[in-house]
Amino acid sequence: MLTEQMKGTRTPVIVLGDINDGQHSNTANILTEQPRYLVGDSMGGGDVSLYTAQTLQEYRSARDVYYTHVFQDVMESLDHILVSEEFYDNSKRRVWMFDGMSVNNDHLNFDDHKATGTNDHGIICATFKYKPININS
Repeated sequence: MLTEQMKGTRTPVIVLGDINDGQHSNTANILTEQPRYLVGDSMGGGDVSLYTAQTLQEYRSARDVYYTHVFQDVMESLDHILVSEEFYDNSKRRVWMFDGMSVNNDHLNFDDHKATGTNDHGIICATFKYKPININS
């Protein structure tokens, strides 16, 4: 379904939610098409690839540790924001520039989520700035 929406188009796509698996899992690799993250001034992008906001944040942060779920004292990132090349900084077809990602997970330290009315997953938020790339400059 995503491939049909993305292939050969310039339609920006965001997929978010609980995939119940980690950033480098087979599940994430299948969903994202394992895009190559470019660094420096290299340009590219994948027509039907999805880029994880977690990886985009890691490139900007001196500390790349965060978690969205705790089970039996194991902290994992099961919740993801995946974005198409129109949101990827180094894409030739970038429309929106990644501005940062945050995770609200303080409530994960509560023992009884039903009693406190909280979710057992962290809340992830990615922000972007409208900044289409100009490959002629």
